[in-house]
Order: sequence, then structure tokens, then C-alpha cells
Amino acid sequence: MTTARRMVGSLAVAAALVAGTTVLVTAPASAQADASAPAQAQRADWDGNIYLYYSASGNSSWSKYAGWVPDFAGHTFAAGGEGHGLRVKNNVNRAWNNDATYTARIYYNENYNASGSAPYDDFYPGNARQLNSGVRNNNASMSWWRAG
Repeated sequence: MTTARRMVGSLAVAAALVAGTTVLVTAPASAQADASAPAQAQRADWDGNIYLYYSASGNSSWSKYAGWVPDFAGHTFAAGGEGHGLRVKNNVNRAWNNDATYTARIYYNENYNASGSAPYDDFYPGNARQLNSGVRNNNASMSWWRAG
């Protein structure tokens, strides 16, 4: 992939987040570094993952998840870029749900605990944005539930 095409993809991700767009139609900016990440396309190619990003930067590191995570302790951001190698727990700034059927729920507490006033944030299929203020950089676990 040429540098110009990679830059356009990064700018598209950044512009969507700044504009508050809820449906992102490109792959993560650094997707080409990981052959299992979705290829950049005109429309989203659903891959059943949620992408969790270290920062709002177009150069942000990310990790992807298809299953439930009871505790992000021990998980690190895998893709190259800002935040690479840092822990995922309490460091997720934004996310992109690239699953066509399921909603991802990100919790403040471990073990999917949303009891009482513990905050969480739902990411519906195609949703791409910063986490709400209750869980942004305060995330501990994640689950899935069927949308609609």
C-alpha cells in the first residue's frame, strides 16, 4: 500500500471521529500491517470484531476482539502506532464495532459488572467513536449481545 493511500485511510478515520460519524466505512488506519485485519474498501467488510484504539490519533495503536473479555488485564495494544505495547485496560479512547449483528458493551468494571451506577458504553454494529466519559480510559471488560 502506498504512503498516500495509507494517509488517506488515516485521515478518513480521524475525520469520521471528529465529525461524530457513527458508521465508519474504512478499515483501521494501520490495518494493512495486520493481514487478518479488514482490507480498506468502499464499504465495511464485516469481520465480527471490535477494534479498540489507544487514542483519537490517526496513528493510534489498536487491538481487535471477537469474543467476551472478563478482564483486559494482561492485554496490550497490538498494532503499530501511538500506544503500541501499552495495556488495553483503562487505556481505550475510542472503538469501532465491525460486527454486523452484535453490539459490543464495554464496562468500567471487570467481569461485565454494570450493577448500581457502574458505567458502560454500547457500540452497535458499525458504530465508531470515542467511548463515553464514564468508560473512556476507564475500561475493564467487554461483552457482546444481539442487536435489535
